[in-house]
Amino acid sequence: MKHLIVINPKSGFVIKNYSSITAKITKAFAGLDYEIYETVSPKDLTTYLKKHLSKEKEPIRLYVCGGDGTIQEAISGVIGNPNVELAIFPCGTGNDFVKIYGATNETIDEFRNFESLIKGKAIPIDVSKIDGPSLEEPLYSLNVINFGFDAIVGAKGNENKLKGKANPYGFKNAILPAILRGRFNKIIVSADGKQLNKKKLLLCSLAQGQWVGGEYHASPNSDNTDGLIDVVILKTMTLFGLLLKMFNKYKAGQHLSNPKLRKKIIYVKAKSIKIEATKDIDICVDGEIIKGQTFNVDIIPHGIKIIPPAKL
Repeated sequence: MKHLIVINPKSGFVIKNYSSITAKITKAFAGLDYEIYETVSPKDLTTYLKKHLSKEKEPIRLYVCGGDGTIQEAISGVIGNPNVELAIFPCGTGNDFVKIYGATNETIDEFRNFESLIKGKAIPIDVSKIDGPSLEEPLYSLNVINFGFDAIVGAKGNENKLKGKANPYGFKNAILPAILRGRFNKIIVSADGKQLNKKKLLLCSLAQGQWVGGEYHASPNSDNTDGLIDVVILKTMTLFGLLLKMFNKYKAGQHLSNPKLRKKIIYVKAKSIKIEATKDIDICVDGEIIKGQTFNVDIIPHGIKIIPPAKL
């Protein structure tokens, strides 16, 4: 087996820990057939992987050292290639995807371990594909596609980050603007041809993983091997209902099991989702923000082979 390690040298974590990461690579991959590729520009990685991997006949284990954007590009470059196994060395802000395998914000360093990824066994997992008129090509999600209130927070948080104002987890300083303008979103969601909500919603998560925003357990029942997308819709609610009743339970992943809150929640599993809005909306695809009015989301069962990060 060949080993290909991808590094995004512009990732904040990588910039701060570059020498440490490369030292770990040298130690862990000693004696193995490996090479390192450093990304050079946006979308560069997808193009490189499609071209590079098309020439390979033997199995390749791909290790991605970067954040959400780097992982997104990697998925687009390997989707549909049965010879590739994907391992994630988490270098993002929230690192939400690996939390389905037991990582937390406090223990994330334990999952930055090349030895465990080398020894790990690949398993096939489901991938969500999102497409729409505003996209040049489909995007793929290993974790969560979300829109409404929390995507507005994410979009505003990205703006703040560019201005140097964002905090490490969840972009908390973007929550107030979302509370003021993001509680009544005119978006209709249909699952497997059935309309789920009426005219508005607070937020919606289409999940393979369970966590969003670094600390919100949005879809605690998700299973990325069941061939289905978990759809979690929070209906519109008063400010009192959001802040005092729903917020902490949602953050802790207790909203689906709380009988009093369930009347404000729509929860189903489905294979195909349609999203329709009256104007352009922000949609967060594993941390990356896109815009548009109409999207289709479909499941790709066992669409990629992943190496679950595991403790040695």
